[in-house]
Amino acid sequence: MEKRYSIGEISHITGVSKDTLRYYDRIGVFKPEYVDPDNQYRYYTYSQFWYLDIITCCRRLQIPLERVKSVLDLHDNEKIVEMLKEQRQEAQRQSEYYARVVDDIDWYTEQNKRLREMGKDKEIRVKHLQQRRVIYGRNKEDEAAYHIKLQEACRDEISHMESIKRNYGYVLNGSKIRENVFHQMGEYIDIRVDEYRFASKENILTIPEGEYACFTTEVRGNFADFGILVNWLDKHGYSPDFVIADEAGLQLFAYNQYFYPCEIKVLLSS
Repeated sequence: MEKRYSIGEISHITGVSKDTLRYYDRIGVFKPEYVDPDNQYRYYTYSQFWYLDIITCCRRLQIPLERVKSVLDLHDNEKIVEMLKEQRQEAQRQSEYYARVVDDIDWYTEQNKRLREMGKDKEIRVKHLQQRRVIYGRNKEDEAAYHIKLQEACRDEISHMESIKRNYGYVLNGSKIRENVFHQMGEYIDIRVDEYRFASKENILTIPEGEYACFTTEVRGNFADFGILVNWLDKHGYSPDFVIADEAGLQLFAYNQYFYPCEIKVLLSS
């Protein structure tokens, strides 16, 4: 008769815990060769060790136990190879996913750094900005609800995104900046995709290419200090016909505090 090993001996030899061995028995993945009818002690044979090796290897490769069991029942090494190839594809998919996670975290960290630095430079800088298309939410009936309108407009697009990268901004009422009023006519989200697949065309806003006068100011409630910008525009003979305000990254806590820096951009030419 082939030598039998108790569950404790199997655990000591292989390093697999007794609780895990009992669990394998319960779900039918690795059952003992013999169970003593009097005391219900489990006993395994030498020929079973290789089964446990296969299970242990597969578990370290994150292969589900149900899949392992179905392959073991076939007693076919080619099926094991097939299973491993399938798991390789899954591992590659997860690798790409976690690479995106790392990239997103790096992006958010950089955005937070930019957030801390914004507001230190009070100079007006003229920048040539490329055209971009954003998802825009505007509620003419209730201007205070523009953020809700934006959430409705971008919901489907956001739900299909694999990245958290996005920037929020506002279209401002240019006639109000002389009063230092930060009057949002609508809010937009820029998720930097080549083409929007799910957002309605009516909710897509094209921000034109051109020269923009840019500076950073801190928004407090519905007010901001636009004095430097207004003086510069008057000096150079420009009117604020198209004004936008871009936030830095995802300022989640800044929203709660209702105090945040924005880069104000006034279109000078198109």
